[in-house]
Amino acid sequence: MALTQLRVGAFPTNSVLQTVINNDDVSGKSFNTTTFAEIATDMRITITPLSSSSLLLIRYQFLIGGGNSTLLRHFKIRNVTASADVDLGHDAKGSRTNMHGSHRNQDADDNDVDMITIEAKEVSSSTNARTYTLFGKIESSSDDTYLNHTTTDTAAVGYAKPMITIQEIKQ
Repeated sequence: MALTQLRVGAFPTNSVLQTVINNDDVSGKSFNTTTFAEIATDMRITITPLSSSSLLLIRYQFLIGGGNSTLLRHFKIRNVTASADVDLGHDAKGSRTNMHGSHRNQDADDNDVDMITIEAKEVSSSTNARTYTLFGKIESSSDDTYLNHTTTDTAAVGYAKPMITIQEIKQ
């Protein structure tokens, strides 16, 4: 019996054409910068779209610890291949920073954490491979931000691998 490969056109609108996942054990990451910078190259994810008109939904989910600081942490997803922010060409409504997500972590101590999800979307526009990454910055001043872990290394606190996903959706 011969296998038949379905073409993109055979799927109805809003069908998921493919899902790419990076759930690698990338260890704990940290950043301490007041300007947007890539957090870690091993948190990149690459996709080769099947259609030039697909919607790409890019999602980063990770554990975040702010070291019991009141500073805001800002995040954005960037297309490394095109050297461009993903879908941030909109009006920032005054002096506000365009971003895909923000977080403030002020709890009981340095080891308090939250799970955070940062998402963005863009139309594929071609079937060329492209790579995405996560950028982060602190609103002002100086303080460490921890991803996937906390400041303390004991059994009382945890480490979680990030889940980085791209879904290609037929439009």
